[in-house]
Amino acid sequence: MTLDASFAAGGSTNPADNLTTTRFWATYYYRRRFGGTLGHFSTTGSTDSGLYPANAVGGPGVVTSANGSPDTSGWIAEFNYVPWLNVKLSAQYTWYSKFNGSGSNYDGAGRNASDNNALYLLLWFAY
Repeated sequence: MTLDASFAAGGSTNPADNLTTTRFWATYYYRRRFGGTLGHFSTTGSTDSGLYPANAVGGPGVVTSANGSPDTSGWIAEFNYVPWLNVKLSAQYTWYSKFNGSGSNYDGAGRNASDNNALYLLLWFAY
């Protein structure tokens, strides 16, 4: 990405950066009723302390990076149950092994990548 305006305004430390995301998914359904998905995600990019700043005292740790890196990776596991053709129940869990450049203390305020793990429950109905 070209950051001419951000660089000129002091919003980035580099005039150009890169950001790459890869995702791999595997899904299996047994008799079209029970299914599961396992996925891996990874984002890597240029270190830029202007775009990915360190945490200010009392600031939100989720959007900051102590080392200026956007590198994030983890796994997603999902279980699906389809009782009828137009209804699906899902439970999805996301595990972060790295978040904004580190697995531990990624924001400089003590937050670990695993602090962002999330459980998502879904009831899907199509008519």
